[in-house]
Amino acid sequence: MAAPFDIIAILQPKQGKADRVEELLKTAAEAVKANEPGTLRYHLQRETKPQEGKSPVLIMLETYKDQKSLGIHGTSKDFKELGRALKTEDLLAEPMKVYFTKEAGGFASKL
Repeated sequence: MAAPFDIIAILQPKQGKADRVEELLKTAAEAVKANEPGTLRYHLQRETKPQEGKSPVLIMLETYKDQKSLGIHGTSKDFKELGRALKTEDLLAEPMKVYFTKEAGGFASKL
């Protein structure tokens, strides 16, 4: 895998659980920023128009410097705590979907 690389993680919270999942992801993002220099981006997005009867989807946009940085992230105390909370509090309607992606066109920003 070429470095750096991107991951998109999609989380579908159970009905009424989106705020709690968002809170956990924001806490995780703070820890990642402070402790994982090889994680170049760990950005949370929240769906604004969820399907009727569903909680909004939460999307993590992640960029890692290299495979080693992803390994550090995946074995970190904070990532493990996030996973435990999602499971023990029964917050997700379905398993998290993780996509390894690469740039395919367009542009990142006009800022």
